[in-house]
Amino acid sequence: MLIVEVGFKLDKNLEYYDRILKTNGLENDFNCETHDIYYTKYDLNGLTENEMKQKCIRLRNINFKEGYRVENKLLDSLNIDFVSEDEFLDFEIKLKDNGYLKVFDTKKKDHHYYKGGMNTKVQLQEINDIGLLVYLDNADYYNLPLEEQRNKLIDELNSYGFDFKYTDLGLDKLRTLYYKEEKYSKNQNG
Repeated sequence: MLIVEVGFKLDKNLEYYDRILKTNGLENDFNCETHDIYYTKYDLNGLTENEMKQKCIRLRNINFKEGYRVENKLLDSLNIDFVSEDEFLDFEIKLKDNGYLKVFDTKKKDHHYYKGGMNTKVQLQEINDIGLLVYLDNADYYNLPLEEQRNKLIDELNSYGFDFKYTDLGLDKLRTLYYKEEKYSKNQNG
């Protein structure tokens, strides 16, 4: 089952959208800074956003805590969940020895918004080298056809004060970083 996530690039600052969301009853209930490093040994040309994610090992550090969580374990020989700061260089050498090279090194500030009755959160993300984006997916829609999921997500965002059209495309973060130009699609998880 493919899940639709929309991620629209925004043209005003964080404070503007924070006000809009709060005016529509949502509260900012979580904030963090995330450092993601992606490694791959595959050719990423021509892949969708989700296909790129699936071809990469991701190391994630939240709020600059000690070490990185290992996600999307593509190497059985390095099947570990966490890499400490002390182990980081050795782990990177092991990745390189297995043909994996660093392809993305991203940092972002995440701001989550929620109100009672929601089973999801609206995420405002300040992504270095890209800008401010709003992300949303909703488990209530997962069983729907892809286009219907997408339309419901747009309707939901608009109910919180945004003004998106069904024809608006979302920005693909990894594809944008890979090609060094903005890349868009209908599904940031597609």
